[in-house]
Amino acid sequence: MIKGIKSYWSNKSIWQILFETSTYLFVATLPLWDKLNTLVLWLFVASSIFLLKPRERLENIKQNKTAFMGLFALYLLFIIGWLLSTETKDALRDMERTLTLVIIPLILLSHKREDFNLKKMYVAFGVGLFTAMVICWAVIIESILTNATPWVQAGYFFKWVYNGWNAVAPLEGHPSYFAVMLVIFIVGLIRMPAFKNVRKNKFKFILLLAPFFLFLIETSSRIGVICLVVIAVVTIFKKLEIKRIFYVIGLLIALAILSLKFDYLGSKMSQIVDSKGNITLDRYDRWGAILTDFKVRESWIFGIGTGDSQELYNIAYSKNGFMVALKNEYNAHSQYLEFLISNGMLGLLVYLGVLFIFFKKTRLKGEALSLFIIIVLFSGSETIFGISKGVFIFAFFYALFILLYSKRAVNV
Repeated sequence: MIKGIKSYWSNKSIWQILFETSTYLFVATLPLWDKLNTLVLWLFVASSIFLLKPRERLENIKQNKTAFMGLFALYLLFIIGWLLSTETKDALRDMERTLTLVIIPLILLSHKREDFNLKKMYVAFGVGLFTAMVICWAVIIESILTNATPWVQAGYFFKWVYNGWNAVAPLEGHPSYFAVMLVIFIVGLIRMPAFKNVRKNKFKFILLLAPFFLFLIETSSRIGVICLVVIAVVTIFKKLEIKRIFYVIGLLIALAILSLKFDYLGSKMSQIVDSKGNITLDRYDRWGAILTDFKVRESWIFGIGTGDSQELYNIAYSKNGFMVALKNEYNAHSQYLEFLISNGMLGLLVYLGVLFIFFKKTRLKGEALSLFIIIVLFSGSETIFGISKGVFIFAFFYALFILLYSKRAVNV
């Protein structure tokens, strides 16, 4: 082991070692606090700058210029949205938050695919997720033990008191974004050839997955659970095998049982469609109200600007009696709708174009398939770029999988 460490240090420059270390640290801190993750991001950027020569960086970017230009066009939407806004403060904040849509891909796509080890990155990601989960569970356990009647309080572990937003409160995060990261990791363990040996012992593998799966349920994220199920079903249809079908059936049974136990998730799932097949999702009516008010503005081509979109949402909520949404100033809860309102058809088409570039470049090989499904579904339920964590997840994995899976196939 010592010889291996000495060999590693002697065969790599200090900047190569720092770049690899900062890459794994960035992935590991993605599930943790934004400030910590941002700090590591700049270490990741700095190490890359010192590692590569400008000419080499430029040559590498040229290999994936279509993907980079697509992401750059996506960021330009926020600049255009600022120019069209009367409320420039919010628009400037959006521009600042989404700047990493350019910075992260610029770093990743300026490297060669050999500079990244996907298996080690997933291991680091898993360590970060598990660390985050332990922190959250520690806070929950402390809350139970310090209660006047801990034996009674323990029963609330499966209730909303310790689920959803409350589950990730110590991380100051959003449950759906944490759920999406869990899904990315879980399906990676299940699907990636690099983890084939890990999957050989089924009992140990189930024990490995169990805490991540449990916390996914604790987040009470409908979109997280839906993404996991859809990926599982699509994987089956790509290669029909009896054992895969049984695995998915087992997954659905486990989800059904846990949804009954964690009744907060169960109640949220039951609010999507009623027994008659009618859509009862609360966001559905809000989307309709927003579109109704947007029609009056007649800004279909360029939208009303990123800084003025929240005002339109608030007006729509007020008119239609969505008091909770108005009080908490909910965004559109749909990235597609968000771009349509803020940037018009231009913005929506650019975003769809960026997704199409990913589809065409990666051919949805390997984990690109999982990420594509997650982005497409998540964009319908959440405003991905509404918080920094969403921008980081999108920019990093989008650019990484473009680099790894475009052109020739690679075994990662």
